[in-house]
Amino acid sequence: RACVIVANKWDLIENKDNRSFNAACETIRDDLPMLKWAPIVLASALSGQRVNTLFGHVDTVLQQHRRRVSTAVLNQALEEMLAWHKPPSTAQAKQGKVYYCTQVASSPPTIAMFVNDADLFAQNYRRYAEGKFRESLGFEGTPLRVLWRSKGRAPSLAQL
Repeated sequence: RACVIVANKWDLIENKDNRSFNAACETIRDDLPMLKWAPIVLASALSGQRVNTLFGHVDTVLQQHRRRVSTAVLNQALEEMLAWHKPPSTAQAKQGKVYYCTQVASSPPTIAMFVNDADLFAQNYRRYAEGKFRESLGFEGTPLRVLWRSKGRAPSLAQL
């Protein structure tokens, strides 16, 4: 599901500046590593500080959650990803190969990666792929599913 992290009671923090704001965001990120993709709003319900920006964040996150990306744009991001870091190879010299990718669903966005053998792609490369797709395409505030489909096999859901 799409998510916006809201931390209330921001009015109780004394001597607020960029450093305290960044420290609070970093603490939240450390406490909630599984939601590293979600935007953070530090608000105060009592004073109304940043409450009006909350609805803008919710609208943006909802749009990203329902967003569809064309196969051409996805494959362009894929080419950029492969240029930075080639797929892994095994000790037996079996090279992982990515043929193409396409978005197969939205809410949440789901990308199918068609590869020669999904077992050749370790968790670290799968996380790298998700991170690169987020960097290139956005998807702020929504989980991103990546399915790794081997040639001639049923899909396997990436355990990201």
